[in-house]
Amino acid sequence: MSRYLSKHPLLPQQPIEWLLALLFLISPFYLASSLGGTGFDLPFNITVWAAATLVIAYSVWYFCGQDKLILPMNYKGLLALPVGILLAAALAGVQDPITWMFRIVYVMAGVLFLFGLFQFRLKNTDRILLLITIATLLHSVVGIIQLFELPVLSSWITRTDKAIATGVFQQVNVMASFLTTGILVSVYLCLRPIAHNRFYLKVFLLITISVATYVMVATGSRIGLLSGILGLLMLLIAYRTQVSKNWKTIFSALLLIVFASVLAKEGLHKTVDKSYQMVEAQYADQRLSIYRISLDAFYEAPIKGHGIGSFLEKFGLASSAFYQQHPTAEMPTYIAHPHNELLQWAIEGGLLALMGILIAMFSVLWFAVKYKQQRLFAYLALLLPITFHTQVEHPFYISSFHWFIWLTLLYVLLNHYVAIRQNPISLMAKKSLRGFVIILLTVTLFFLWQTSQAQQQLYQFINQSQRTPQLDSALSNLYYKTYAEQIVMRSHLHDAITKNDAQKLVQIINWFESELNRTPELKLFEDVINGYIALEMPKQRCETISNSLLYYPANKVLQSIQNDCLVMN
Repeated sequence: MSRYLSKHPLLPQQPIEWLLALLFLISPFYLASSLGGTGFDLPFNITVWAAATLVIAYSVWYFCGQDKLILPMNYKGLLALPVGILLAAALAGVQDPITWMFRIVYVMAGVLFLFGLFQFRLKNTDRILLLITIATLLHSVVGIIQLFELPVLSSWITRTDKAIATGVFQQVNVMASFLTTGILVSVYLCLRPIAHNRFYLKVFLLITISVATYVMVATGSRIGLLSGILGLLMLLIAYRTQVSKNWKTIFSALLLIVFASVLAKEGLHKTVDKSYQMVEAQYADQRLSIYRISLDAFYEAPIKGHGIGSFLEKFGLASSAFYQQHPTAEMPTYIAHPHNELLQWAIEGGLLALMGILIAMFSVLWFAVKYKQQRLFAYLALLLPITFHTQVEHPFYISSFHWFIWLTLLYVLLNHYVAIRQNPISLMAKKSLRGFVIILLTVTLFFLWQTSQAQQQLYQFINQSQRTPQLDSALSNLYYKTYAEQIVMRSHLHDAITKNDAQKLVQIINWFESELNRTPELKLFEDVINGYIALEMPKQRCETISNSLLYYPANKVLQSIQNDCLVMN
């Protein structure tokens, strides 16, 4: 096997590389039916986490067999991120235990994933980047099938009525930021020794650049186009020495990028139209309102934040105060994220979390500046599209694939200069840790399998108009339990309204009101209002409407039915 691999140096050479191939090339393509959303609502995230768990488990197992601990040179700065978030999470308290736990696991798993990769001391990270390029071409092909509505894999690849390339991610900008990352990686590899004297590899990279550019531009994504232009300029300037040596290849790549962009001119028109809308007063004012309200919520608890999972409540209350001062301001009717990752953590984690993130970020920039190598700045260009995306939307909530791609690119940047320490763990502790890893891996994979069952059960229940009452998997699943309970109670609510069962209605309304005390979801307010309408209790209905407007002051429907209350009184 080793002799075969040595003859094919582009293939993964170590088990960790094969596991990364599983993560990047196979795991995102689990495309079961779903209603869309974030997290595990999108089935591909389940298999992505399964593959990432294997990578993390193998990294810890491998570390236990080594006498050295390998760390990035800026490891202290990087560790400021999880430390800041954990401190804020502990001090601010736990408002929603499930959300709190999964967010902490998300961050800590990322830390283990990143630091775990360093233990293998991979000398040729270009092979890992090649995996990302292959993944880019695969996702681009999915985009082509969606754009041209080709009768291929129709039962597997999701389609939309407007023939938009959303890929497996089911969101245009998430698709675009990944493709842009893949384009930049492909251009970078054209300049690397891995492509020298390998004509077939250069052809593959140029094909990937062409197809990915066409699909990315066709999406009409401003995020993809802007980060692509900036990233390409950064890459060419940072790696200018190699660009001059490989000018024919780079000229061909740039020519193909321009040609593919012209072919996808309808996407360029959409980008221009969106850019025009962005500077219009209504759109600009709405975005400005979101940022100002987010800052107001942050100022209320600037040190430790309001707690993980508190954004909906705190943003809602802050928006109510803002709306009273600015009743003509343009505001969204519903928002679950400020469309800026730094603002999100500022509200929920305060300065503790925010400073941890900023220290980690500046430690990476310090690393690139300190060692002054052209390729380190080139790697920063590869990180740009997804990093930029996090400041205008929330890609990591929609796609865990982006999270692990971003961490891998960060590893590639930091891998060239490391600190080597003696492994401080005793032999007995290593054996115990390996046993714990096996147990945790088994439990995690079982949980992910059960989550997949729960997700499909919920999809069938909702999609089939509740003709499938079986929700046992969802109700017993830690991730979906709360949502499944709400769906079951909502079903009972509609049944009680149909049967005019006043006693049952009172019990159900009390349950929904207790849920509102935990999280002020708009849908829960709607359930309580419908219940009071059925009970013919106008006073309680109007009180609930008034309470809902404390969190959703710009909601036109709530404003309309409140006017009915005012007329009635």
